[in-house]
Amino acid sequence: MLDGQVQPATTRPADGGARPIFVVDDDASVRDSLSELLRVLGFEVIACASGSQLLADQRRREAGCLVVDQHMPGMDGLATLSALRRDGTNAPAILITGRLDPEIAARAAALGISALLEKPFAVPRLVELVQASVSRTE
Repeated sequence: MLDGQVQPATTRPADGGARPIFVVDDDASVRDSLSELLRVLGFEVIACASGSQLLADQRRREAGCLVVDQHMPGMDGLATLSALRRDGTNAPAILITGRLDPEIAARAAALGISALLEKPFAVPRLVELVQASVSRTE
């Protein structure tokens, strides 16, 4: 990031060789805006409206990074990430939440979550975390 501007991804472009970024959020406006931002920066993005939709997608095993909302109806973000860990999907994960509390932080730490971001978060910070996560999985 230079002068507050988000820079294009320094990882491989979305040419089929890159690992996809999964954005999981029940709020369509958040999901769509984050997905579009990451696509513009050169990432392949797969958007999911729920944890169960992510779990049903076999491409999850190739994820370069997971950006998952905590507070979703049905299966919350930590339950989703716990299910992924149990099935062997160990991609770096960023948990986003509008209500961060010590219990969520403790559960996230126990699951080895890469980062926690409280909404509203700085978009450049999210991009930095995604780029760092993807570079660890290459």
